[in-house]
Amino acid sequence: MGNRGQPKIDYFVKFIIAYKVIQLKDRYNLTPRAAWLLFTSQKGFKDLMREHYKNKDQIDWWVESILKEEDVKINFYKNHIRKIIAEFPKLKIYTPKEYKAYLVKIKANKTKGLGSLRNPFKRVRKA
Repeated sequence: MGNRGQPKIDYFVKFIIAYKVIQLKDRYNLTPRAAWLLFTSQKGFKDLMREHYKNKDQIDWWVESILKEEDVKINFYKNHIRKIIAEFPKLKIYTPKEYKAYLVKIKANKTKGLGSLRNPFKRVRKA
């Protein structure tokens, strides 16, 4: 027996929505709802909503309704986005400076242990 009801949202779509809303919320010091409304006006939003509504009939109608009508955006936030953001409570948005420090930390860890004994340079055999 299959699951009844509306198909579940892909993990990819959930993660991208949560990431962008949290990123906009932190960058512009907005509420999550205001960050969602700002995200709906961005360039890649239409493609993301196409991916979200891929299991429904009349995909174009659903996408156009969420792009044009403010009430639909607010209702979508109320029913879906709050739950999606709650699923990713520890999602960390790195600034470029923090991300570089993170990469340096990872690279430093690679010089420890057995992996550091390996010679990174390949020698060519002389025949």
